[in-house]
This record gives sequence, C-alpha cells and structure tokens, in this order.
Amino acid sequence: MNTYHIPPKWMIRFLETVCPAHLQDEVEGDFLEHYDGTVRRKTKGHADRKAFVFLLLSTPRLLLKRKYHVPNHIDMLKNYIIIALRNLKRQMGYALINIFGLAIGLTCCMLIGIYVIHELSYDEFHTQADNIFRANVTYSTTGGSRKSYTTPTALLPNLRREFNEVTTGTRVFNISMFSPVVVQKDDAKYQEERFFYADSTFFDVFSFEIVSGNPEKALAKPMSVMLTESSVSKYFNDEDPLGKVVKVDGTDYTITGILADIPDNSHIKFDFLASFSSRKASRQEIWSSANYATYVVLSNADTRYKLEEGMNELVMKQLGDLMGETQISFDLMALRDIHLRSDTDWEMQPQGDIRYIYIISIVGLLILVIACINYMNLATARSIERAREVGMRKVLGAVRKQVFHQFMGESVIITTISMIIALILVNMSIGAFNQLTGKALSLGDVFSSQLIAGLIVTFVLVSFLAGAYPALSLSSFAPGDVLKGSFKRSKSGIWMRKALVIVQFSISIFLIIGTLVIYQQLNYMRNKKLGYNKENVLVLPTDNVVNKNFATIKTELEQRDDVVAVSIASESPTDIGGGYSLSVPGYFDDLGVRAITVGTDFLGTMQMELVSGRNFNDSDYAMATREKRQERQYSFIVNRELIKTLMVDEGSILGQKINLNGRQGEIIGVVDDFHFTSLHTKISSLVLFIEPWQFHKIFIRVKSQDLQKTILAVEDRWKEIVPDRPFVFDFLDDEYDAMYRGEMRLSNVFTTFAVLAIVIACLGLFGLVSFAVQQRTKEIGVRKVMGASVASLFFLVSKDFSRLVLIAFLIAGPLGYWLMDQWLNDFEYRITIGFLPIVFSIFCALLVAFLTVSYQSMKAATVNPAEILRNE
Repeated sequence: MNTYHIPPKWMIRFLETVCPAHLQDEVEGDFLEHYDGTVRRKTKGHADRKAFVFLLLSTPRLLLKRKYHVPNHIDMLKNYIIIALRNLKRQMGYALINIFGLAIGLTCCMLIGIYVIHELSYDEFHTQADNIFRANVTYSTTGGSRKSYTTPTALLPNLRREFNEVTTGTRVFNISMFSPVVVQKDDAKYQEERFFYADSTFFDVFSFEIVSGNPEKALAKPMSVMLTESSVSKYFNDEDPLGKVVKVDGTDYTITGILADIPDNSHIKFDFLASFSSRKASRQEIWSSANYATYVVLSNADTRYKLEEGMNELVMKQLGDLMGETQISFDLMALRDIHLRSDTDWEMQPQGDIRYIYIISIVGLLILVIACINYMNLATARSIERAREVGMRKVLGAVRKQVFHQFMGESVIITTISMIIALILVNMSIGAFNQLTGKALSLGDVFSSQLIAGLIVTFVLVSFLAGAYPALSLSSFAPGDVLKGSFKRSKSGIWMRKALVIVQFSISIFLIIGTLVIYQQLNYMRNKKLGYNKENVLVLPTDNVVNKNFATIKTELEQRDDVVAVSIASESPTDIGGGYSLSVPGYFDDLGVRAITVGTDFLGTMQMELVSGRNFNDSDYAMATREKRQERQYSFIVNRELIKTLMVDEGSILGQKINLNGRQGEIIGVVDDFHFTSLHTKISSLVLFIEPWQFHKIFIRVKSQDLQKTILAVEDRWKEIVPDRPFVFDFLDDEYDAMYRGEMRLSNVFTTFAVLAIVIACLGLFGLVSFAVQQRTKEIGVRKVMGASVASLFFLVSKDFSRLVLIAFLIAGPLGYWLMDQWLNDFEYRITIGFLPIVFSIFCALLVAFLTVSYQSMKAATVNPAEILRNE
C-alpha cells in the first residue's frame, strides 16, 4: 500500500487562508501533488524547503486574486435569461396575460404620474418661488365671511415702507375678469380675455422668460405693453413688434417687450402685460377699493407669520373706522400653494384641488396593484408545473438563493418587457389623456427627472412585489416531496390566490361605485332647477361705449322673431361674486351680502320668478342714474334667503329702507331663490339693483329652433350696431358647466381607469380560470362519463370565482359607500347615494366575472371525455 506524503499542517492552513475560495481546490490539489512527488524523488526536508519557497512566492499573487476577484455572474445571468425566455415561450398565454396586464397598469400609472407631477410643479419655475407670497383678505360680517385675493392698491406700498422683511413686490390687475379687452392693430380687432396690468417690479418677483426687451424698463412708462410670442404671431406675423403701437379699448399702447408663452404650470396666465402706471388707481394709495392681487418677496420665508401680524395691525389703523362692524383680516399664501390649496372664493383662472390629486394618485396605485396581483396569482397557480423543475435543480445542488434569483430574474424580464410596451402605449394615448384631463402634456414630460426617478423606483418595486412572493413560494419547495409526487396534493398558496382575487375585485367594485356616484352628482348638478333658465342664452362681453348704446341694441335685436329677450348685468347669474355690506334699520347694521347690478328686464330675460312686489322699471333706472350722486335713489330686489336672514314676512319687507355700501333706497320686490354660485355652497343673501357703470355682460335669449341660423343673423345685426366690438359670445349653460370642470374631469378619469382596472382584473381571472380548468380536466372527464350535464359542469367551475366576487363586494360595497358619501359632503346640494350604485357595481362585477369564466368553463364542459381520459 502506497503512503501519501502530506506537508506540515501549518502550510495547508496558511494556503487555505490566502488562496481565493474559487481557486482553493485546484491550488491545494496541485500543492499536495507536487509535495508528494518531491518527497518521493528527493527527501522530506527538501520537499519542505521547496514548499516554503512556493508559499513565499505565491502569496502576493494569491492575495491579489483574492482581493480583486469578481465572481463571474455573466454565465449565471445568461442561464437565467435563457430559462426565463424558454418558460415564457412554453407558456405563451400566461406570459401575455402577465405582460399586457402589467403594461396596462404601468401605462395608467405613468399617465397619472405625468399629470400629478405637472399639477404639483405649478409656479416652481420662478427663481424665488420659496419666498413669494400672495396677500389674501377675509371679510367677516353677521351674514358670514368671504375670502378674496383682491386687495387695495395701498397695501403693497405700505408693506414695502413699513416692513424690512419685504424685499420687493408687485401688484397685478386682471382687467379682463370684468370684460374682455378689445385690442386693435390696423383694421383687425380681437377680444382678449387674458389682459393683465402689473407694476414695473413684476420681473423682480416672477421669472417669466423675456425674449426681447429690457425687463427693468418694459413696464416703467404708462401705456406700455408686453406681448407673448403667440400674441405677436397673431398680430404681427413675422414683423418685429417692438416700438409699434396697438389700440387697447381705443387707447394707444406701445409694445416694449416680448415674453415667451406663459408655461402651462403657472397660476397666472396672460397674453398681454401692460404697465400698472397706465391705470389711474396707480397714482394714489387707495384703501377703500380692492381689485388687485398683491405679491411680495420675503427675505426669509420664516418671517411670513410675523409679517401677517404686522400687516393686520397696519390695516386696522387705516381701515378700522371705515369698516364698521365688518371684520377684516389679511394672510399670506405661499405661491406654490395657490394652484392646489387656494381657499379664496374665486381665482384669476380656474385652479386645481389637492384632494383630486390624492384621489387620482390612489386610483393609479390601485390599478398597478391589480396588475401586480395578476402576476403573483398566475405565477403561484403554475407552481405545480414548475415544482418538478425546482426539485430537480435542488437535487442537482441548487440552493434556495439560486432558485429565488432565477424566478426574480423572470419577474425582472416580464417587468422590463411590460415597461417597454407601457412607454409605447403612453406615446399612443397621451393625446386622448390630454382631452380627458384638459392639459397639454407631451411625451417629453415622460422623461422629466422626477418621472424617470419614479419609473426606476416603480420598476424595482413592481419587479420585487410581483416576483418576490412567487419566488419565495417556489424556492421553498422540498425536493423530496416534489419528486415523489406528494406536492400535488398540497394546498399551498390556494388561500393566498383567493385573497388576491378578492383584493382585485374589491378595488374594481370600489372604482365602479365611485364612477357611478360622481356621474350621478354631475347629472344632478346639470339638471337641478336653478331658479332661472340657462338654456339658449348668449352671453356677450360689453364696455362703456356699448353700454351707452344698449337701448338701441336691445330694440334692434328684439325686433327679430327668433330673439326672445335682451338684458344686461354686471355678472352672469351662474357666478355672482360681488360682496357688499347691507344696513337694514331695526334689523342689521352690517350684513354681508352678494349683489349684482342688472338691467330693468333682467328677471324676465333669465326667466326668474318674482314672488312679491314689482320688477324694475324706467323710473327706477332714471333715479339710480341721476347726474349728482347725492341725489340718486336706488330700488332693490332681494332674494328669499335675505328675508329668512332678516326673519320678517315677505309682505312686510316691501318698502323697507336699506343702505347698500352707501346706496340709499328701498326694497321693491322679492325674487325666488336661485343658485348664483356653485352647488358646493348654500344659497346666500342676494340684492339686485341698477348701476349702469358696472354693466359688463349682455344676455340674449334666443329660440331653440335653428339655433345656428339665429346666431349668424344676430351676429350680422351686431356688426351693424356695434362696429367697435367683435361678436364673441359664450352660452350661459357652458359657463355653468365650467364651474364643475374639475368634477367632470374627475368623472372622466374615474370612468376610464375603472374600466381599465376591470379589464386587468379580468385578464388575471381569465388566466386563473384557464389554469383551474386545466387542473380539473380529469375530474371533468369522469363527471361527464358519470352523466353530469354541461350546466352542472359550468356551475362547478364558475361557483368558486363567483363566491370570491361576492366576498369582494361585501368588503368594497360599504367602504365605497362611506368614502363617496364623504366626497359628497363637500357639496351643499347633493344626491343621496341610495342602493343603485351598490347594486349596479355588484351586477357589473358578477357579469364581467361570469363572462370571463364562461368561455373556459363552457370549453371544458363541452370537451369529449374520451379525449381527456385517454392519457390517464
């Protein structure tokens, strides 16, 4: 028997210490073999010396290999990819369900992500955005309170003089909020609805891009105006407009600069920006009139609340004696909060609502959750088919970590393919999504830094969340149980899959309930009796020149058979915002009310009901328009809500003397309550009176027959009577609908994504049913041989899934009812949810599940049992 010579143990231990693990077997084997050979040829002492020299010379090289060795994962990764692609090809149906389900979910998530990021980015492009604040004012009276962004001209100059915290500021006046401005170049005239005035310090506050012109001088002189690039193209084509003149309501304005088009994510949007010094109000500090937005830049945003205290003390010194019992307070709103968190009664332009951003974000996440559940369900459902594969891998030496990595690799591949498809779908659907949301988003928004970071996080989360549970489940299989066949009888994962199906359909049912409730509330708002008739009424802006000729315009237009009535007022009845203080001797000294100035036949044109007293007449008009202000006498018509507030009878209020912001007169009539603000708010006290200098809108009620022909005829007549103002109109019902644009967009988004959520859920359900049928083919075959009918087999397959949908309804029904009831609480006038949305949601869910299950169920129930049992 040959003796194998072994070197000293310390040499072997030293070699094991310095040698990299992946080379240890090879190096140690060669070392032992050379040592044994040397002993046989020479002596043991010679072999020890030679081994020592070998260790001495080899140690640096072995240590370097140990330090810089990077395990070769390329082959392993390549193996994972090949196996993953092979499995996807073998199970193409399941793969497509997973891929397209995830792709649709990711598409929804990306579109909603683009929208949410855009909404949250409002006004961030301004360099000083963190330190810019807008002053708001709240008026509190016996009749309640109202909040406005409009402040006096005197506020900013006083803030800059009195408070060191204010580094600069600007006043902004949106003159077109009253009536569009007529801008004329040569013979071309246009009505501009985005015409603003601003102080010369405007560009010290805001960072709008200036294409040409000096920002320090552009708004310094009176009658100066800057245009956006779009307006330049509209008026001047390829001409250089700098230094040229346009007429603004008949007055010459010199163009001193060009601005890039205002970004869509700006709460201020204008096409013309004129110098505030062009207005008479700029030449004196007035506290008694408030029509101007005031923006200030603070040296430090933390001084905001200190400035608010000082600002209110300053205002009380100036207005304390003038306000009577009306309490007035100012606060500062951060620039970035204006778009989504404004709590003023109205804004320069319609703004968003942070609550809707939360709702839409949650909807996007829920849809992505449904898509991930599909993957988890189908992957674990196929665990029996993959069990033998896992068992063989473990028998051949694979550890759980390697099996886990393999299945996570498959999840990454599926998510990658889904992400690529999702990007293609986003590109294809971005236009339709813009119509849905009213935005002007582009594919470039997909590649913003925020969204790219979000996509990376989403990719990692989806890959992990969708793949982790299946990977952990499959990698935990015991090879012995799998290879001897006992795993087939295991119920591992069944309850988890059922729970996930319940979650999917709970989300779908909740979205259906939400969609139906929002639709019902919008339908209620569209069809609710408002107290006036908003149909077939043209609304045209007017000005002082047109107002002087209104009697002629009214007479000429009413001569037409297709014109029912013509009237004029300061505002549309859809949204009356004018706030006044009412004094009623013996009742209230200072009651906050809304008021509107109207023409003599406004009630008749709007078809409002006069419940007591009389309407305005020519005598009322004459007394209210006397040349000397102190000689004027006003007649007032009030609504029923004001009578309720005064707690008097309608009959006894007639002839009551009142004072409306210094206007003396008496109440001559009572009009039935009508909705003059959004249905979000309760009808409040309202006063109607005559004051022609405040008229800004003409109302023309026309007959509904051949409406287009009537409009063209009215336009021709208008051009003859009013040559100085273009014929541009809105329909009154469109103005009403515009108040609920946010709700309508929310309804559209809810409906669209509810449908997509159901589609994704049905894709997963279809895959699960297919798998369930495949696993029960032998049972189905035996039952058919034993005489089972097609109907009984269909019921056998579908009953389990119908039960899951019913359980989902029991969870989502009450939750959806409660959440939507909370949403409806934001409306003063609202629907009662009732049972219809709840019943309809379960009907839809069961119907969709039934249709999804029926194909595979009928296919299994009608197959020839001989074909099933032939291979058994």
